[in-house]
Amino acid sequence: MADPSSSLAAGRVVLITGASAGLGAAIAREVVRRGEARALVLVARRADRLDALAAELRGVAPGVEVLTISADLSEADACRRTAEEAVARFGGVDVLVNNAGLGLPTLFADSPVEDLVRQVAVNLTAPILLTRHLVGTLTARRGTVINIGSAITCVANSALGAYGATKAGLAYWNDAIRRELERDGVTVCLVEPGPIKTEFSDAFQKLARDGARPHPVVETPSGWMTADVDDVARRVVGLLSRPKRRLSVRRRMVWPFRAMGALAWAFPALGDWFVTRVFGVDQASGRAREAR
Repeated sequence: MADPSSSLAAGRVVLITGASAGLGAAIAREVVRRGEARALVLVARRADRLDALAAELRGVAPGVEVLTISADLSEADACRRTAEEAVARFGGVDVLVNNAGLGLPTLFADSPVEDLVRQVAVNLTAPILLTRHLVGTLTARRGTVINIGSAITCVANSALGAYGATKAGLAYWNDAIRRELERDGVTVCLVEPGPIKTEFSDAFQKLARDGARPHPVVETPSGWMTADVDDVARRVVGLLSRPKRRLSVRRRMVWPFRAMGALAWAFPALGDWFVTRVFGVDQASGRAREAR
């Protein structure tokens, strides 16, 4: 007799944001490899990369339908249009992976205001709006929402202030909607990966080329802090069969961060001293002052 869970998985429609490269693309490949969906909706700004990934996935699994949507999720209307196009094509969405994220390679004081606005829109506003536009179909299908957060929220990092704030907000909202939607049969999961071995955002590359001073964290992450993108993707897709409220992908990364956060909360002055020196923020700021 056929396994009911297998037929359920085969009928899923999975929407992944930030799917043109990195973790999003790896999640799409893993979904297809495991046979977890009948259809994929891949969303990102770079249409050429989405089309290339779609062709790759169709070659691996010809029976899986793939819809690509080129959209800039920093625009609120793009979230609505993405949801409407996915529902119009497939009748609904079973799994929403809010993966799209934007990091900036400079310290807060060096970041252009327009880039900070876009960072908040992509990292926090877009997941909220896209989930809101899809909540009806997710509820009807007793679906799943997976939010890609960050272990950085465990400790307020002076080198990643705005980025960490967006991820902290995402974590708060994740827990809130998990409690609200649980009664409607919707599963909500938060993933806390550390740094991942993958290309950084377009904004990172652009600002780096423009000569911004080096970022003490994202420029040179320690090897022990860096996770393999395919391993992270496997763990994320594993949530579809074994959901967890919160998945800490790299425990050796996340738990030290949590300990640092507890230290900073209990002893603020010691926490300030420790965090700024561990991540080299004082040195980076000092170099900038000398350059000025």
